[in-house]
Order: sequence, then C-alpha cells, then structure tokens
Amino acid sequence: MKNKKFWLPILTSLACLLGIIFAPNSVQAKELKNVISNIGIWEVDNGKFIKPDANGVYTLSPEHHNYSNYKFTVDYDLSAYDGKLEDGDTFTFTVPSPLTVRNETFDLKDKETDLVIGETQIVSNGDNNGGKATITLKNLKTYLEKKGGYQVQNVKGNFFVGFSSKNELSNETLRFDKTETINEITHQIKVKKGEASDYSEGIGRANFSKYHGLIYKEDWTSSALNKSGQYLHSWYVRANPKQAAYNKIEIHDWVDPNASPMQMIPETFKVTAGWYDKSYYFKDEVVLEAGKDYQVKWNDSYTEFTLTINNASSILAKNGKPAAFRINYKTSAPADGTQVQNNAEMKGDDQILTYDDYSNKTVVKQIGNSVVASGGTIQLETGYRIILYKVDELTLDRLKGAKFKITPPAGATAKEEIVTTNDNGIAESSIYSESDIKKGNFTVTEIEAPEGYELNPTPFEMTVGQDGAIKTVTNKRSKAKVKIKANKKLTGRELKAEEFEFTLTDQDGKVKETVKNDKDGNIAFSELEFDKAGTYTFKIAEKAGSDTSIKFDTKTVTATVTVVDKGKGALEATVSYDDEKAFENTYTPAKTQVSVKKVWKDENNQDGKRPTSVTVKLIADGQDTGKTLELNAANDWTGSFKDLDADKGGTPIQYTVVEVTVAGYTSKVTGDAASGFTITNSYSPETVDVKATKNWDDANNQDGKRPTKITINLLADGKKVDSKEIQAAADGTWTATFEKLAKYKAGKEIKYTVTEEAVAEYEATITDFTITNKYAPKEIDYKVTKVWNDANNQDGKRPESVTVQLYKKVGNADPVAVEGKKLTLTAKEKTDDNTWVASFTNLPQYEAGKEITYSIKEVDVPAGYESSVTGQVVTNNYTPKTVVLSGTKVWKDNNNQDGKRTTSVKVQILKNDKEVVQEIEVSEATGWKFESKALPKYENGQEIKYTVKEVAVASYETIITSEKDGKYTIINKHTPLKTTVKGKKIWKDEDNKDGIRPSSVTVKLLADGKETGQTATVSETNGWTYEFTGLDRYQEGKEIAYTVEEVNVPDGYTASVEGYNITNTHTPEKPTPGKPNEPGKPKKGGELPNTGSESNQVALVAGIALLGLGTGFLARRKKED
Repeated sequence: MKNKKFWLPILTSLACLLGIIFAPNSVQAKELKNVISNIGIWEVDNGKFIKPDANGVYTLSPEHHNYSNYKFTVDYDLSAYDGKLEDGDTFTFTVPSPLTVRNETFDLKDKETDLVIGETQIVSNGDNNGGKATITLKNLKTYLEKKGGYQVQNVKGNFFVGFSSKNELSNETLRFDKTETINEITHQIKVKKGEASDYSEGIGRANFSKYHGLIYKEDWTSSALNKSGQYLHSWYVRANPKQAAYNKIEIHDWVDPNASPMQMIPETFKVTAGWYDKSYYFKDEVVLEAGKDYQVKWNDSYTEFTLTINNASSILAKNGKPAAFRINYKTSAPADGTQVQNNAEMKGDDQILTYDDYSNKTVVKQIGNSVVASGGTIQLETGYRIILYKVDELTLDRLKGAKFKITPPAGATAKEEIVTTNDNGIAESSIYSESDIKKGNFTVTEIEAPEGYELNPTPFEMTVGQDGAIKTVTNKRSKAKVKIKANKKLTGRELKAEEFEFTLTDQDGKVKETVKNDKDGNIAFSELEFDKAGTYTFKIAEKAGSDTSIKFDTKTVTATVTVVDKGKGALEATVSYDDEKAFENTYTPAKTQVSVKKVWKDENNQDGKRPTSVTVKLIADGQDTGKTLELNAANDWTGSFKDLDADKGGTPIQYTVVEVTVAGYTSKVTGDAASGFTITNSYSPETVDVKATKNWDDANNQDGKRPTKITINLLADGKKVDSKEIQAAADGTWTATFEKLAKYKAGKEIKYTVTEEAVAEYEATITDFTITNKYAPKEIDYKVTKVWNDANNQDGKRPESVTVQLYKKVGNADPVAVEGKKLTLTAKEKTDDNTWVASFTNLPQYEAGKEITYSIKEVDVPAGYESSVTGQVVTNNYTPKTVVLSGTKVWKDNNNQDGKRTTSVKVQILKNDKEVVQEIEVSEATGWKFESKALPKYENGQEIKYTVKEVAVASYETIITSEKDGKYTIINKHTPLKTTVKGKKIWKDEDNKDGIRPSSVTVKLLADGKETGQTATVSETNGWTYEFTGLDRYQEGKEIAYTVEEVNVPDGYTASVEGYNITNTHTPEKPTPGKPNEPGKPKKGGELPNTGSESNQVALVAGIALLGLGTGFLARRKKED
C-alpha cells in the first residue's frame, strides 16, 4: 500500500508529461504502402537483367551459392505520397522463402543532388526463409532545398538486394507482398547449379570475340584523359583463340556512338599471350610489352584504338602453338542505368576476319549496362524515350545548354518538342506510346550549341524501342584564329622566292610548321586555331643552309598569342613579338676553281700519233677568258684553273673548257665546273678480223658425244688475248670470228693463232684457223637366246633352225627392222637340249647422239609353235598333244546284296601295257566315274598306247569294255549266294494214342523274324519233312537268320522248335479209377497251351491280367476289413 501510494503521484506526473509531449499537433512517422513498381533480377557476373523464357520462368545457374551472383532490382515510386513525405517514413521490401538473404545496410542516394535520402537495412530470416529490407527516409528538407519547389514530390529510384538459394529449385513461384507492391508481382524461378562446359569445338573455329563490359566501383585517375571517377567498365577482347598462324594481327576497337558516352583509359590497357582450355579459361598468360611486342594507336578522344601485333606467329603459347591473345582495358562509366556498347573487329595478315569460321559477321558488339548494382540510386528511365548525351568532341566532357528539336514520325500522336541538356549533359524526351514508336524513326536536330561550341546542325534519325534509344552527340569548340608572320632580307644580291626555310615551334618544343619566304621576303605560317582562353608562346627561327657564301641570321623571334574569352564562348586571339621580326642574311661572292683531266683513247699510243702536250682554254659564260692550261705526261695530263670568281652579280658563272685541236684525234669534253672536266682524245688504230672454223669427224655425232658448245681461244704472238664460246649455227657450221683486232703492236704486225679448249673423247688437229675434232663411234654385240618350251621336243615338231630379225629404236621413234640383219640359230650352238644361242656383232651403240635400243622378232615361227620375246630371249612354246581316259564303274551284284562290294576301287592307267602312269580311286563320292589326267599322246615322236586296268576286287569278276572315244566301262559282277532250309515234324503223342493227331500241319518260313510268305505242308505222305530251297543267303550285306513256325498248333498239343525241327507233344490222359476214359474224346475244359502260335500267347496274357485283377480286389477287401 505504501508503494502504491508512492508510485501514484509519479505515474500521474508522467501521464501529464507524455500528454504534453505528444500533443495532437505533432507529426508521426508512417509506413508507406504499395510503392514498389517493379522487381527485376540482375545477374552481377554478366552485368545484365535476367529475362524469363517463353513460359515465364527465370533460370538461374550460379557457379556457387553466394550473394554476388544475383540481386533483386527493386524500383520504387513514392509519387502517391507527394507532399506528405516526412523524415522517418518507411517502406519495406520482403524477400520470400525459400531464398536466403544476408544482413546488410546501405544508403539510398539521389544521383542528381548526391544526397542520402534514406537508409536501407536488410534483415535475414535465416537460410531458406527470406528476409526484409526496410528503407527509412531522411534529409527530405535538404533534398527539397536542393531540388526546389514547395513540397517533396516525384521521388523515384531503385535499390538492389542480393540473394542466394541454398538448394536447387524447380519452377518455384515467388509471391511478393501485395501491401508493398503497386500491382501484384510474382516470379517463377528455377535454380540449377552451373556445371563446367566443354567449348573445345567453338574455340577451334573462333577468330576473335568480345566480352564482359561489367561496371564496378573503383576510384580512378587518368592523366591521359585528365579525368578521374568512381566507376569503371571492364572490357576484354579474345584474339585468335583457335591459335592460327598469322604474321600480323590487328584489332580495331571503338566505343559505339549510339549508346551512352565513355572513354577508354589508356593506363589500364594490357595485352597478354597464352591459350584457352576447353572451359575457355586463359592459361599460362604472359604480359606483352608495348612498343616491343605490340603497338597501339589511340584517336584524339580515346574512344577508339588500333592494336597491331607483328610477328604474332613467333609468339608461342606453352601448348606449343602460336599464341592466343587477350586484351583488357577499362573505360569510364556513365553509372546512370543506361546501356553502353563497345565494338571490335580483327584482321589476320591484313585480311578482315569473321569472328567465327561459321559466321559472316566481321564486327562483334558487346553491350553493357551502366547500372550501379550496390546500394540504391535514382537511375535514368530509358524505356520508350530518347536519351541524348552532349559531349566535347575530344575530351568527351559533358556539355549543358545544348538544345535539340525532336520530330516524331508521321502519324504519331506525340508532338514535336525541344529538349535541353542538363548539368550532366543529358537531355531526355517525353515517354512515347508503343503505337507512336511503331510509326517509324524520330528525327533529331541540334538547334543551339552549348556556349563556346560550334553548332552540329546535321539531322539524324533514331529508332525508339521498348528499351528506348541513346545517342552521343559531339561538338567542336568554337575557335579563335591568328596568323604568325615574319620578314626576310638579303644583303649582297637579289633575294629569290623559296630560298630560305623557317620553323615555327610551340611552347612544348614541337615544330608546328616549316615554311619558305616568297620573292618579297614575306614569311607566312598557316593560321592557328585556339579553343581555350590563355597565353600561348611560339618561336620563329631560320634553318641554316649549306651555301657558304651566305651568312645566316641565327636569332630566334618569340611570338606570344593571347586568347581572350569575350563572353558566351566567343574567343579572340592577338599576337605580339619580342623583337624585330626580320631575319637578315649577308651574301659574299665565293671563289672557285675548275679542274681538267686529259684521257687518251689510242690503244696506249699504239700507232705513235699522240703529241707530247695539249693546250686547254677556259671559257666563262661562253666567252674566252684568255686563260690556258698545258697538259702533258709530266703533270700526269691534269691541271686546274684556280682563284676564279664563282658568280657575277650574284649569278653563278658557267665555266667550260675547249681543247686546241690535235691532228688525227677526235676530242670530247665531259663533266662540269663543279666536279671537273674530262677531255677524251680518241684515235682508231688499223685492225684485222680472224675467223676460226670447227669441223667434226664423228659420223655425224652418231654417239651423241659432241658437245653443244666449245671454246676457241685467240692467241696474239703466242699469248692468249681472247676466247669465244661457240655452237652450231642454223646451217650446222661452227665458226668463231674475232673482229677489229689490232694489226700492230709497237709498230710490228701481230701473229694471230687459235687453239681449242679440250673436248672429251675427241682428238683435235689445227690447220691455220681450221680445227678438226675426230671421234670413233662405239660398237656392241647383241646376243640372242632361243628357248624351246615343247617338253624336250616330245611330239617331234621342232625345226632344225630358226631365224630372227634385228630391230632398232632411237629415242621416241617406233622400232624399225635393221636392213640385212637376220640371224639363224641351230642346235649346233646350244647350251642345253632346249636352249640355242647366237649373236649380232659390231652393231653401232648410238645413232644421232641417242643410244639405240635393239630388239628382235622371230621370222616364220614353226607350225604349231607360239613365239614370245623377252629382252634378248626368244621362247617358242608348243603344247604337246594329250589324251584323257575316262569311264564308269558298274556293279552287277543285286545292289550289293551280299555286302561284298568295296567302298572304292582303284583304276590304273597303263602305258604300253607295262608302266602304271596313274592310279585313280573311284567311289560313290565320284559317282563311280573316273577320268585320267592329261596324258602325253606321243613320246619321242611315237604315239603311246594307253590301257585301263582295275585292281582286283575280291568275290567279283571284272569285265572292261572300251569305245573309240576313250570311254571305258568297268563291270564288277557277283552272283548272290543261295541257301536251303529243311526240317521234320516230330510227334510226341504216344503214337497218337488219343487219336487227335491231324493228318497234316503247315510250317511257315520267317527271315530275320519277318514273314516271307512261304509255307510248307507237312504230312505223313512226305514223311513229315519239309524243305525251302533257293533262299538268298544275305540281305544288304548281312546273313539272313531263317526260322520256322508251325501254323495253328493242334489242340491238345504243345509245339517246340529246335533248329528247323518242330516237335508237337501231347500227353494222353490216364484212366481215372472207377471212371473209364473215353478214348479219342478230348478233355473238357481245355488247358492253357505251353507253346504255339500268337493266338495262344494272347490268351495267356489275358489270363494273367484276370488273375491280377482278382488279387487286387482281394487285397482291397482285406484292407477294408
């Protein structure tokens, strides 16, 4: 109670205090609903949005389950809360399960003001349970001050949320919170872990490719661009992935103007050599050195380069083939959500290549998205609109204030509009409807240039699509112009046009231009252009010439150009000089001398006509100066006119020389005053001609040993002075003429003779100027061999001799018979019984220089023979006549009834009834036919008699018959053996005591147990005996077993057979005491017979069966009892 009382006043005070703090006039933070307009999926590794397939499924294939591969791009639009936004307001984005997000925080920036307008906190719900991003607004008052206006409105932007999937998913539907999105948004995704691919086939046909273009954040500075930034795009070019052998590879790469502007950063340029494995990984790369291994040229704005790799095939990769190359460089990045594009093409050995052997495309284009995928920014909305970038032509600096007129296509509902580039150099059109962009192209015209720049008034067309259209438009700066001038003066003579040269050098020491003066001494350099205000210094200097008569002015004149900005980009340039701008040179006439040299062409004064000295006059400008020179052997026939004026009144004097005439000589002057004159005196001594003739004694070059060329030497007084190589003229003659030979030497007539360079295998004789070469043609013997292939003249048809004709073949001509060259061969010159030899002798080996090929043909081939020639061997083939004996084997043995027939017989062929020449086995397999081999019909010219004999066959008689055509029939005859069966009937009945014996019985004959159909009646008449005669002893080679059997054994008798005897037994009935028997009356109730025919046996079997049935019945009853 005490405590209650204690807390009561405190609680009351707190309530009052809270009531004061939270008065109704205070503004509370609120949650913003339904502000998310779109949710995309961004693939970080490829820098692009994932697009769903035809079924609306987004397929993700991350190599690893991490957060860097994929992000949601969340577009938000807070315009529904215009004028109602306050610091502390929040909105959320929920990532549904089964995805996984990670905890992170980042700022939400407005790109235009660079102001943080919100803080983003992402909270994970754990693996596979999604998470939530909460954005809290801040700095809205500052944002409003910077943007202007009376309220915060039209706040739009986007942010990125990384996600991963710990499991593979198949068509999982993601449903996003309807309270967060403006419209209902669902995505169907499929997640399948990426697998390594084999690109070997594609690499084998790839010439070049371009890839990457991803944006990433990195602070950079370029001295070449004189710029820095925070974002870069990285680009790669693969050159020669298939590793073909090119001596020269050239890559041309450029930024596409129909996309957002960017510049290549040359400091990041790198070229490496290596090779691509099947997974398209670049292996064993080596960095190449610029200037040594390759050269690269950039354009002025660094939006284009050309790379040249000379001797590319000499750079080998570690797999042993010519290297593949990879070019990597980075560009600046717009980082504003627009698209950038980079293009490349390749030449191999100066031939433009397609990017792939299976393609006809020569240019590859790589498109990147300049989307900042970290945190959140306000990005440009490019869809269904035109984005224009205005940049400086060289620096690509963004330019504001450029105005463009955009004219829609005919039939569009959109109106023509004027757009102006903002501080970022960007102008945006209205958003067009889908029906408008389908009407055709939009026309864009620049109507006002940025200050200080020239207007670029040429209209251009743009095609607008769903993703909009982007164009980078360049402008040249407005330039101020000025000319730098100087003056030239010359003392001592008149100044000539273009006589002296002058250079203009800029402040970096680079020579801008070299010019010459005009005839009035004016020095004028080309007009200079300046696009920036400032002070520029130039220096003018004269280039010293080589004329020693002129003293050149060595001073340097400094020209200072001042460029002033007159406002609105208008520049004005003026030039001032630090000294008198006249260059003064002084001319002093120079001295010169003229040298003269005397040359004699008189065969060293062969005829003694040369004078001891000559006189030479000096002529100046065509006038005799009166000055002379005496030239003789003492001064080596040379001299000079010295201390002569080089010019007269500034005009060079033209000096020449003439010689006082020398009798018998002609004079010629060559040369000039500067290099000296040469006076040549010529005299023609008396000459003679020598003609040498070559004769050949070699049977008109029968052996072809004659050379096509020979050398004849000319001797003067026994010394060789000349030689000539000669060959046959068209008429076949061989001559050499030595013309215009000196007839005299030192006043004496010269004696000329000729010799010849030795000719192999020829003997030479020389008479005066005639040379005869003699050669003895070579001869050979040609041996002929006759071979007889006629079984050693078996038939006696061989002749006593044969004749062969000799033929010759020269070169490609057909063989022809050699007249008078026939050769007879006989057995007198034999090497064995079947080989004869003989030879053609002393035959020429050559004809017309070509070796003769000899051959032979037989004349009148003997009848019955065929002749063939192989080389020098003539073979006569004769086929001896033959006979063939044949026949048929016939068996007459009642189809081998007794089995005596053999499986085969042997038939012998006898020669002249004595010699067995062949033994033939005849059997059923041969159809019991035989045929001999081909047997010689003759021996030593005599016909042979052949006969046929059979090797004896046991039990058979052989009969052989023949016909005229050599056909034989061999008959083997055998008569089958016969046998007799006989027996008797025996009665055991106490001599028919009971009187029941029949008068006769019938006996049947069985063969091998089978009926033969033969029977015999046995009675007392034939003495109770029987006999079967003429019976076959054998059947199919086996002896027949005959048996007998009585037909219908009389009642009361039992029959038994022993051999062929049949005994019938009957035991007479004995009298019963008290009841005399009745003789002759059979007993009642007959007994089962012991033996007899088949009918008795059937009865026996029936009785046994009845007995068995009875026994079974009794056994069953017993069992039942």
